[in-house]
Formats: sequence, C-alpha cells, structure tokens
Amino acid sequence: MVVSASFALAVSEVNIFGFVRGGDSPLGLTLGLDLEGGTHLVYKAMPDDGREPTKDDMEGLRNIIDKRVNEFGVSEASVQLLGGGVDSVPDRVLVQIPGQTGTAITLKFDADTVTPETLQAFFRNELGRPEAVVTRNENGSLMVQLDDIQGESEADEWRDAIISQYPVALQVGYVLPQVDSPADAEDDAEDSKSDEEIPTLPTLDEVRGAFTSVGRSDAVVDAVVGAEGLFSILMYGMDVNTTDNTGRPVLGENQRIMTALREIGTVQFTSSQGTLTQWTLGGGVQEAKNLIGKTAQLEFRYRECGDVLAPSEDMPWPPNGLSQDEWAIERCSNPAYFTESATEIDAADLDDAFPDISGGAIPRPIVTLVFNDDGGKAFFNVTDRVSRQDDRLAIYLDGEELVAPSARAGITGGRAIIEGGSFTTERVRTIAIQLRSGALPVGLDLIQERNVDAVLGKDSLQKSLIAGGFGLIMLVVFMVAYYKVPGVIASIALVAYAVLLLGIFKMIPVTLTLSGAAAVILSLGFAVDANVLIAERTKEELRSGRSLLAAITAGFDRAWPSIRDGNVSTIIVAIVLFWFGDRFSTSVMQGFALTLAVGVLLSMFTAFFASRLLLRLIASSRIGDKPNWFVPVRDQTPPSAPTSGGVS
Repeated sequence: MVVSASFALAVSEVNIFGFVRGGDSPLGLTLGLDLEGGTHLVYKAMPDDGREPTKDDMEGLRNIIDKRVNEFGVSEASVQLLGGGVDSVPDRVLVQIPGQTGTAITLKFDADTVTPETLQAFFRNELGRPEAVVTRNENGSLMVQLDDIQGESEADEWRDAIISQYPVALQVGYVLPQVDSPADAEDDAEDSKSDEEIPTLPTLDEVRGAFTSVGRSDAVVDAVVGAEGLFSILMYGMDVNTTDNTGRPVLGENQRIMTALREIGTVQFTSSQGTLTQWTLGGGVQEAKNLIGKTAQLEFRYRECGDVLAPSEDMPWPPNGLSQDEWAIERCSNPAYFTESATEIDAADLDDAFPDISGGAIPRPIVTLVFNDDGGKAFFNVTDRVSRQDDRLAIYLDGEELVAPSARAGITGGRAIIEGGSFTTERVRTIAIQLRSGALPVGLDLIQERNVDAVLGKDSLQKSLIAGGFGLIMLVVFMVAYYKVPGVIASIALVAYAVLLLGIFKMIPVTLTLSGAAAVILSLGFAVDANVLIAERTKEELRSGRSLLAAITAGFDRAWPSIRDGNVSTIIVAIVLFWFGDRFSTSVMQGFALTLAVGVLLSMFTAFFASRLLLRLIASSRIGDKPNWFVPVRDQTPPSAPTSGGVS
C-alpha cells in the first residue's frame, strides 16, 4: 500500500483506463480556494414580480446552486447566504469556487483558415492580451485561454475585431446556358424560345448589385479569368446567426446573400473560406457564471417546412427559381419558407440529462435527454408527425437553435439527443447540469466578481510544509532518542502514515485547505499518541518479567482499548462537525471534519497493525536479544527491591 501511495504521489497525474487524478498542483493534490485561488462571486436575489425574497426562496436558491456546483466537479466550493439581520431574510448569495479562474473562448473558421499562432499573435499584439494562449481542439476549432474578461461586451468587441481582421473569401459558380448545335437548332426552330426565356449568365455588375442589395457594398467582387460564370468575392465579416436578440428565427447574412445571388441566375455551387462559424465563451469564471446564474431554457418546436409539391398546378415550383436540390435544403432551413409552432413536449417532463459523445465517424459532444412517461409519449407523437410530413423537430436552448433533425419514424423510449455547432465538452456538461437541476426560484443579479489570488495561499502552504517538515524531524529525533527501537518503529510508521494519507487524499480526491492541513497535523498527533501508549505498555510488560515477544503482544493488547476509545470519540466529533457544516453550508467545517476522520482512521491502522508487525519482526532478529533497547531512557535501571529495616 505504501509503495502504491508513493507511486501515486510521484506521478503528477494518474490516468488508469480513464480514471484521472492529480494535476499541476504540488504532488497532484486537489487544493482549496485558500491554496489554489479561484472565483469569488456575489449574487443578489431578484424575484421577477418585484417582491422581497422569502426564506424558502433563498434556501431553495442555495440548494440548487450548491447542487450545480457539486455536479460541475468542483471540490470544497462554498455557497453561503449573506445579508439579513435577526428579523430579516438574506438577499445575497456568496459562491466561492476553487480553481475556476480565467476564461476560454472557442472559435472556428470555415476551412480552418486561421492558425493558432496567427490568432495568438493577434490577441497579444492587437488586442493587448499578452497572456493569451491559443490551442487547436480535436474538432479543428481554436481555444483562447485568458486570465479574465470584462463581461460579454468586451468579448463582442474582440469578435468584431477578429471579423475585421480575417477576410471571408467566397466563390459562386452559375450554370452555363445550354447552346444547341446547328442541326438541333434547325430541327427545333419551331419550338425555340424567345430571347427572354433563354437563360443567361449574370454580369459582373449584377453580382456586385446583389451584394449591394443586402447591404454589403464593401464586398470586392471579381470575375475569375478563364472560368465563365465563376465569380470570387472578398469581404470582411459575415453574420451567420439565424436568430435575433429575442430568439426569433431570422435569415442569416449568408442566407440573404445566397437568396440575392439566386435571383440573378441559377447557382451551380458555392464555396466559403474564413467565415467565423463559432464563437463560444466558456471556461473558468465564465463557465461558472453560466452554470450558476441561469437555467437552461429548453424548447421543442414543430417546424412545418415548405411544401414539397406546388400548392397549385399553375404555380411555378420550387419558388424563387430554386432547383429541386436547393429546395430540398432551403424548405426546412430558410426561415422565409418554414413556420414553427409549439409542441406538447414539456421541459418539466425531463427526467435526466447527461453529457455524452456521439457515435459517428467524427465524435462530437452531445447532451442526452431522458423523458418520463408523459414526455416520452409526447416525443413519440411529435417525431411520428415529423416523419410522416417530412418536417423537422427544432430544438432551441435559451432561444438559440441547436439542431432541427428529421425522423424516419416515431421515436420510442423517451430518449433524445441535442447537439450544436458551438458545443464543447465543457459546455455540454454545463447544459446537462442546468437542465437536470431545474429552474432557480428567483432571478440572480451578479453584483460582485473577483478572482481570489493564490499567492497568499501558496505562501501559506509553503510555510505550513516547512513547519510540518521541521516538526516531523524533531518528533522523529525525540522518539528515536527516548524510546529507542519502538521510537524507530513509530517514526517509520508515521512516515508510512503520511505517505498513505496524502495518497488517499489524491486518489479520492479530498480537497486540501489550510483547515484540512490543520486536521492532518492533528491526526499525526493521534498517531504519535498511539505509538507512545504502545511503547509504555510494552515497557511495563518487560518490567513484569515477560519475554520480549510476549511483552510486545501483551503491550499492544492492553494499549488497544485506549487507542480505540480515544480515536472513536474523535471520529464521532468529526461526524458531528461534518453534519453541522452540511446543515449550515460551512464547507470549511466539512473539509476539516472529513480530513480529520480519514486521518484518524488511517492512524489507527498504521499504529496497531503496521507498528506491531514491524516490532515483532525486529524482536525476532538479533536485536531482540537486547531488551534494554526497547525500554525508554529514564527506565533503563529496573526498580530496586524494597529494603528491610528494624526498629531501633
């Protein structure tokens, strides 16, 4: 066990079949807010109807936030209610989350035209963020790691600057008009069409006019030399959002451009490079705020797509000169051609939601939904209607369309998945937690936000380690000098205890705070106390005339009840402390109690089993021939027999 614990501590990050523990902290331990730093957030409760929050509102708010933070995987988080006096109700919530610092922005360009090095240089040199680090994710998107961000307004400014920096290159190719041979022209002279009916290629001015009509007169449009009907366009920025600020579906700028281009000719193909297709704020502080401050609003809409066949025989179909292939796409994706209505699927019927990975050729982060019986029936009815009408089921999260899938048949079993182009592994986990935990009873307004600096914590940790190491050395010197062989055994047992304890803390994991470090030192005292009791009992058995092995056995047996009762009483106190900490949302008290309980249990194991085994092994060797080596210094001379005397 000691070897395994030593290996776990020697490796900063342990990864065994997906079981990951450790990190960049000292020995890979999980550190609390006071040692690692983190996020300090204060929210003010804001009921929607303008009333004052009630005690039940605030308690429900605390419970939901605490549940969300715990499911997020943050250890030793603190969620406390603030404000209010003796007769008033608290109206603020304090949330302290260790380790959640910094911000991450995930973005993606069409055709991956921007490299991480180029974007990193832009953030550092042009946007004035020298700490920015840009990496490429497995799906090709880019992630920008930053220390902090001043709200979404600053992020919007960065987004506009990036759009202005990196151009979008478009190409559009039109179908060439068919020219008949002379023989065919003579045979079909009677059926020839008028000049107005013969399709013609749009001119360069017409293509430029199409861009001007949608407000992009800044686009540089050129005809490709040697390729008839092919035009290249260079422009800065393209808004691909398909919803407005209220969440209503609208035509994205790319869709409006394509509509204008189709009005002047039959489009054969288009290609795009450099379009910013993803911009997602997350990571650290931002992800913590997304997690805490709002409930994910999941909405299912029935999307009635445009008609496959013409509504009447005299109407040209597809509309607007679209080809059949183009209409198959546009009828369900262009808001100009579809309508949406509410479905009977209620988000309240959601039983569970959890992050997952799609099983396709390219794995993508998704959220799997599990409905109850009512939700499962409603989901089947909607997907059955979608499959029969060749329509879509549009899924929206917070007013933003995530996916609008079709269905081949009604889906049974009450399970569904949602996916989105902006989904990251961290984002799907946050969405799943928000959906699963339910709505907040009152609204929240973030009134204070700051990062807790870890410099003081690291300094405290360093001083604590120095003090602990110095104390341990002094303790070992005293135990060896005074108790001799039992002192050596006790010292070995203490070192083994410390290695095992830290290994357990890393693998569970247990979050180590300054209060937890105090509990570790306290449990070390209990371990020393147990070894002292064993040494003293063994000495008494030796003085009574027993052999060394018999004295060791009897000494352990007689010391065990005292060790057991003292440690059990300490564990009971730790349980009471943990209960009070849970009851009153005092995570510091809970961490101290948990650390103390684990340390005391382990000290009982090392003192009784490890120390006894080592003592018996040494007593069976040549050292066992010298009983004086097992007796404390002050008791080297056995007590003399009582003297007799007479009465004078």
